[in-house]
Amino acid sequence: MTTRSTRLFTNLCALSFSIAFAANALAQDPVINEIRVDQPGIDLSEYIEFKGTPGASLAGLTLVVIGDDDSASPPSQNGTIEAVVALSGNFSSTGFFVLAESTFQFGTPDQVAILNFENPDNVTFLLVSGFTGSNGQDLDTNNDAVLDVSPWTAILSSVALVQVATPDGTTADFVYSSNRVGPDATTSPAQVWLCADSNTWRIGSSDTTLGTDSPGAANPTCGSGVAIRLSEIRIDQPGTDNDEYVEIQGPAGFNMNGFSIVVLGDDALTTHLDVSGVIESITPLDGAIIPASGYLLVAKSTMTIAVPDFIVAPAAMNFENGDNVTFLLVSGFTGALNGDVDTDANCVFDVNPWESIIDSVALTGLDTTCNYSSSVAGPDGNYTTGHAFRCFSDGIWSVGAYDQLAGGDTPGAQNRACGLGPVLECGEATAGDCNTAHANRYCSDPLCCALICVTQPTCCTIAWDAPCAAAATTSCGQTGSSSCVKGVVAFSEIRIDQTSTDTDEWVELVGAPETSLNDVTLIVIGDGSSTLLSGVIEAVVSLAGKSIPADGHFSMSESTFTQGIAAIDYVIPGTNPLNFENSDNVTFMLVRNFTGADAQDLDSDDNGVFNAVVPWTEVIDTIALIKTTTVPPTGTEWYYGPNTIGPDTTFVPGHIWRCEDTGCWNIGRFDILVDPTDTPGVANLNCGSPCAGDYNLDGQRNGSDLATLLSAWGTQGGDITGDGTTSGADLTALLSGWGACP
Repeated sequence: MTTRSTRLFTNLCALSFSIAFAANALAQDPVINEIRVDQPGIDLSEYIEFKGTPGASLAGLTLVVIGDDDSASPPSQNGTIEAVVALSGNFSSTGFFVLAESTFQFGTPDQVAILNFENPDNVTFLLVSGFTGSNGQDLDTNNDAVLDVSPWTAILSSVALVQVATPDGTTADFVYSSNRVGPDATTSPAQVWLCADSNTWRIGSSDTTLGTDSPGAANPTCGSGVAIRLSEIRIDQPGTDNDEYVEIQGPAGFNMNGFSIVVLGDDALTTHLDVSGVIESITPLDGAIIPASGYLLVAKSTMTIAVPDFIVAPAAMNFENGDNVTFLLVSGFTGALNGDVDTDANCVFDVNPWESIIDSVALTGLDTTCNYSSSVAGPDGNYTTGHAFRCFSDGIWSVGAYDQLAGGDTPGAQNRACGLGPVLECGEATAGDCNTAHANRYCSDPLCCALICVTQPTCCTIAWDAPCAAAATTSCGQTGSSSCVKGVVAFSEIRIDQTSTDTDEWVELVGAPETSLNDVTLIVIGDGSSTLLSGVIEAVVSLAGKSIPADGHFSMSESTFTQGIAAIDYVIPGTNPLNFENSDNVTFMLVRNFTGADAQDLDSDDNGVFNAVVPWTEVIDTIALIKTTTVPPTGTEWYYGPNTIGPDTTFVPGHIWRCEDTGCWNIGRFDILVDPTDTPGVANLNCGSPCAGDYNLDGQRNGSDLATLLSAWGTQGGDITGDGTTSGADLTALLSGWGACP
């Protein structure tokens, strides 16, 4: 589907999950500060830079490089000194000292030596004092990844460049430093550098022309959640998702080398759909520079609403938009696509394939996939948030407009202030009545608005003028009028459609336990075999001999049901016995003492009214699933009875369900795999006033709901009392009902 049926603009900052980070100790003086071991073509510019006290002498200090002995058989090759250079001279007035070969291309080094750094491989660099060893010496005599010989007085600084993250000493050499950088994809880093503001290493570019090298000068700072942060994200829009993007806010000129955007969601494999914490998208930011505006726009070349600052390959930003997803801005990422960082799916990281998380936000819907951020934006009505942004005024994450053409996006520029209120789009209360012409785009009824804008796009791009209002009056009609009152037996949930093959068509009834269904029949009325007819019985299911079970929910399906056949009380015999139509208006009825037959025409003159004689003695419950309410019907058939639901934008609803507490009907999700309201054989979700304040529908009024209310203060987003604003009265209402919902 290409449009949404509901809109919700709410500032959310749920207290859902906190991530602890180990603090990096500040680097000692002197330190290894920057290294290049490789470049395209001939390695002319290998170097290592040290940082220390300006003017201080390096006499007595030695560079020692530990790698492998090429002449030894595994594992005896481990721990061999590959290079030794005694340092001489002094740190510059700015505190830097560059050791390089005579072919160095980045200026004049402070000391020239033959380096011949090995690449690609696992290699350890040490800056030591009082060195007494020799080149070629074996320092790990028993090959156990622990140095047995230490021919020096002290190790002042060390770092290992890693090609294989978990070396076994046989197929990959051991390393001998707790500071490990790499791998860089499938190889060891060509260039690495130490952040100027912390003891954190970053991977630079293999290409010497891309500006990641700064020998003899200060390295970039790496910042924090304050210096650089996620600012705006779009993962969904009407139609094709050409305008997916991530915006990062930070100081102009900031180098993003070593940083990545990582998105966590569920496993895409069909056998692991319940898994959380799976890496769904990786976007390395090497080569990106924050522009003068302070807002770095990262997007694909397909973007139409702005010009990206940093264009990525289409596969690099494969954003899922039907589930909860967590966006992380991380440094030193070493993981892989489809890697699982929460192996037991308990919403806590078990693996941390990064040096640190700089910033994060979770875009949520009604899905149960874990969130991994204390910042949350969503849900957007019944949907996962498609657009989220930090309010300019207070930096709180907010749900933006689903329609990227509605004017709420500010990619590459300062974000909106939350005090401006919601952006006008279909369904916003301030958009105006659908049956009345007005100067702005859109109207306040989301279903009618979406329907009209399909046939008359200017109503949502220019203005809701007189022709738009006239079309609404003619075409929209009653888009969903149904009683919330449930009788002794009533419909509870129906699914007629899903992605791919309709294996999971099913119907659920609700009633008092042990209520007999002996004289009850389910019938479905549509157009039969011809689209020109109305009132034709398309399905008949007798419930003779059945009764409502002890849990009060009676579910029936075909044998192809995949959600757990144990949840079904009645597997209807035969081949495709339901065969629910899902492209037209259809009416579901529960009737008593049915005497008719499948394919019987109950409206022989096709006028929307049943014939004078009907084959039942009582109608117990009805609900019509609507594709279009146009009267007389065009391209579909009449529906029957007072209770209707739909359309779902321009489609007949694929799934409908009744609130367990209020009895009112709702449209569920089309995709059965991401629909938390699809609950065969068990109670449906509560959604009415008995649990006002349970914003996330988890059955509890707790700290998460309190955070939601406070973040929506002064807006309509957290209104419980119905006065149109979130205030102290709503806070009192929430606290008075604190705890489990009744």
